[in-house]
Amino acid sequence: MRTGFSIASVLLACGLLSLSTVMVGCSTAPQTAVERDQLVSDSEATASRFRSEDPRTRSFFDNAYAYVVFPKITQGGVGIAGAYGRGVVYQGGRMVGYAGMTQGTIGAQIGGMSWSEIIFFENRWAFDKFKSGQFAASANASYAGPKQGGTNALNYAEGVMIFTMDTRGLAVAAAVGGQQFEYESSE
Repeated sequence: MRTGFSIASVLLACGLLSLSTVMVGCSTAPQTAVERDQLVSDSEATASRFRSEDPRTRSFFDNAYAYVVFPKITQGGVGIAGAYGRGVVYQGGRMVGYAGMTQGTIGAQIGGMSWSEIIFFENRWAFDKFKSGQFAASANASYAGPKQGGTNALNYAEGVMIFTMDTRGLAVAAAVGGQQFEYESSE
């Protein structure tokens, strides 16, 4: 007799519940002006690093309807892992808000890692989904690590393109399937 629940789904649910408990009290926008200024500074430095280390991102920066920069997302766990990061949201070249990202994963994993991530939105429809909390990165989202050589044609999937880079500039094998986002306007 099948109950409809697998051990993996129960463990994932427990892990996500634990992650959400840990993240209680973590707001999307930093609490102090100093912390907000630091996040903006870190986001600008991260965007600059992506532009210089992966030239493919330049056209996305130039043509995207909007984008969000997460300077540092940190993940840790054993078997069940959680990740969290804060970012800055840009539209038309100007900052319009803050974003928070949480992620839960399950599988053969131990330890921790951190990476930077930029999510580009091709059009208003995709950006509005993000702002309204209806966007969750999934396995079918297009994403890429730093260029490994050759020319790669990258395209949006469902209006979204995600680039990741670890703190050493190498491609990250971070699962994006469990990422959830929150948006808070700065205006």
